[in-house]
Amino acid sequence: MFSPEDVVFLESGCALIVAVVDADLRPRANRGWGLDVLAEGDVRLLLDADDVTTLDHLVQRDAIAITATSVRDLHSMQLKGHCRRIEAATPADRIRADRYCASFFTDVVETDGFARGLLQRLVPAAYVACIVRIDAVFDQTPGPAAGTALPLV
Repeated sequence: MFSPEDVVFLESGCALIVAVVDADLRPRANRGWGLDVLAEGDVRLLLDADDVTTLDHLVQRDAIAITATSVRDLHSMQLKGHCRRIEAATPADRIRADRYCASFFTDVVETDGFARGLLQRLVPAAYVACIVRIDAVFDQTPGPAAGTALPLV
């Protein structure tokens, strides 16, 4: 589904912005806290377990968009799909989220000069895992190719 380079990128510390809508198409955006590419076109996305609005939107309407952007060079991909299920986070998910935060926060500190302590305040107390079936992928890197559909391998 994804090239090896895309997997490395998506599983890195890139900024993850998650967008969902409720049954009345009211939007909600929040952060993802780590993403792993699974077999057969699925990804495992970690979300804030206390963000009940996002989770409720996913129950009402399973459509989801995930934008992954490199803090360092703004290389961006948007993944569109459907939430297949939401699972309780595992101890491995907590380790994954910690690894994600370490990488993402390092990029933000080194490029934008934010104090790590300020970023650390963003970290959720708990996570859930959202299994997403990816239906479409788009290049969202700023420039003339932004919005171009990318092939699903």
